[in-house]
Amino acid sequence: MKFFHRTRWASLAVCATGATLVLSACSTGAPSASAGTSRLTIQATEPTTGFDPATAVTQASLRLIELIYEPLIDYDKNGTLQPAIAEKWKRAADGLSYDFSIRPNAHFSDGSTITAEDVKYSVQRMAKGAALKTALADLTGVTVTAPNTVRITLSKPSRVILNALATTGSAAILSEKAVESSPSYFTNPTATSGPWTLTEMVPKDHASLTANPHYWNKGFPKIKNITYSFGTDITAMAAALESGTIDMTYNMKPADAVRLKKSNAIQYFVAPSAGLVMWGMDKSKAPFDDVRVRQALAYMVPRKQAIDTCWSGVGGHASTGDLIYPGDPLYKAGEQRFGLSSTDALAKASALLDQAGWKTGSDGVRVAQGVKGAADGTKLAVNVPYENTWQQARCNTEMLQQSLKPLGVQITPQAYDSASFYGDVAKGKFEMYHAGNAYATTDSYFSQSFTCNGSVTNLMAKWCNKDVDALIARAQQEPDLAKAATLYRQVQDIILDQQPMIVIGSQYAVIGTSPKLQGYYPRADVSNRGLIYASMGN
Repeated sequence: MKFFHRTRWASLAVCATGATLVLSACSTGAPSASAGTSRLTIQATEPTTGFDPATAVTQASLRLIELIYEPLIDYDKNGTLQPAIAEKWKRAADGLSYDFSIRPNAHFSDGSTITAEDVKYSVQRMAKGAALKTALADLTGVTVTAPNTVRITLSKPSRVILNALATTGSAAILSEKAVESSPSYFTNPTATSGPWTLTEMVPKDHASLTANPHYWNKGFPKIKNITYSFGTDITAMAAALESGTIDMTYNMKPADAVRLKKSNAIQYFVAPSAGLVMWGMDKSKAPFDDVRVRQALAYMVPRKQAIDTCWSGVGGHASTGDLIYPGDPLYKAGEQRFGLSSTDALAKASALLDQAGWKTGSDGVRVAQGVKGAADGTKLAVNVPYENTWQQARCNTEMLQQSLKPLGVQITPQAYDSASFYGDVAKGKFEMYHAGNAYATTDSYFSQSFTCNGSVTNLMAKWCNKDVDALIARAQQEPDLAKAATLYRQVQDIILDQQPMIVIGSQYAVIGTSPKLQGYYPRADVSNRGLIYASMGN
């Protein structure tokens, strides 16, 4: 899931700034509207990590909970921070505190007022939760300083604190009373703060949302009812969108999106995100506990060919050594280690596997000889699962299978139930697997994916490197983007050497909709909160 307007998203963006240290919110700039009466049907993967914003980190869960919970501040269509529950905010001159003014007309879906105490409770909960613990590591206190004002204090100035508080789905403002009065609150959350409220959840089937009549942004959302139909067959989803049975689906197979748009059956959007497409590995045992094996595969995996083929030209960058790409203000050129010809790449990879004790067998498949943790004669043969709803993942895994054959590595692609895929990744069930993710900002991308306590580190890098943690912390405290880019380059160089995962590039998420959907826009965090301002035409 790739970036587009990353020049806005890589660092703090606000509606109104000046030479002073005051950051004030401006109006949302959204058109006025009356409350909607239309219905939208979305077909997508079932949420896999629940409705608790502190722990729900998969895209499937975030895409639903972002519609029922409201953040303190939010992004507009251009990636600029704008008011949400906070109508304005002010940064102290020393950068160590922010005061947020809560809208007097902000209410939960049951009509109760969203108070400064609710905001305090919610931010404190965010800081302890897996999703934002790392992003809010510099937070030292949350206090109510006036009936409608909350002060957040920091241990040191942070370039990214506001971005953390705008993290879609995760930075949710909750009703303290509702959450604390029910141990099972997040099974079927009520009294929610977002544009819609969850009215029904039928596992393995569907979820129903209804417009929140007490939503602070009067006249929105325009769409009154949303039905989430859960599915895993993306070919069937594309057919349903073409026929008009559903109105929206994601992630579409890019080839389907291009084909159906040409026939005027649908419209599609690409989500302009920072992020990665990668191969994850179990580094706790052979063969991937040896960095030489990881490096060998990194030389041979398809990169540009995979992005061009599997993403049908609706793709992002292919990585030959970078994790941040040209056009991003945090980009700094580095070694393109894997940008070799196929002949040179094979020679490098073969030498590394030979050194690691994986020798070519009689049938062409490499076998262990003196490899710690693997019996002699063990074949270098690996099952590689991928999400069964992600066509690009299937394509990429099949290309991997062919690309590693000349190296003597036997890959078996394995379609895996998307509903349980990342849960099983977290449990360490896979030796190697295909994965990808998208983030609102480059800073979020690095802190969430590569730090020891990152919200998705256990799904992506699956490592803990204190040097990397320190460099990322310094980069996110550094106001000078050029200096921050240098720090991030050091992180990339460590990852280049260690290959905790093999990143092949970045991608666009492709969102297909009915031509009747008007006013929708994609966002860099892959959020569907653009639906707030959308409507269904005739």
